[in-house]
Amino acid sequence: MGEDLARYRRDLAVKLKRELPEDHELRRVQYRRLDDATLSAFEPQLYAAVHKAAYDPSSVPPGEFRRVFEVDQGGTKIVRWIGQESFVRQMGREGRRVVSFRTDQGFVDASGRALR
Repeated sequence: MGEDLARYRRDLAVKLKRELPEDHELRRVQYRRLDDATLSAFEPQLYAAVHKAAYDPSSVPPGEFRRVFEVDQGGTKIVRWIGQESFVRQMGREGRRVVSFRTDQGFVDASGRALR
């Protein structure tokens, strides 16, 4: 309330550019120094880049997850978890090696040869 619209847009652009990866080209833009017409040209690009960066799993450290909130048309909040691997993978147990099978004819190894 009471803040100039142009100043608010520039402050928001500066906050949003901090959410981009360090090497992103839009992070080098000095948004406070831009005139209104130039800022209007950069804003849609910045918003799209920040949205894309939020859903990029390569920017999340391995073993961690990023929480991204979405709001659908009905106003329901949806939480998306972004990470390099599915969280279900950590719940599983490690695989086991099959040494032999017990059959009616006796024990056989994994290739089908009889064991004695």
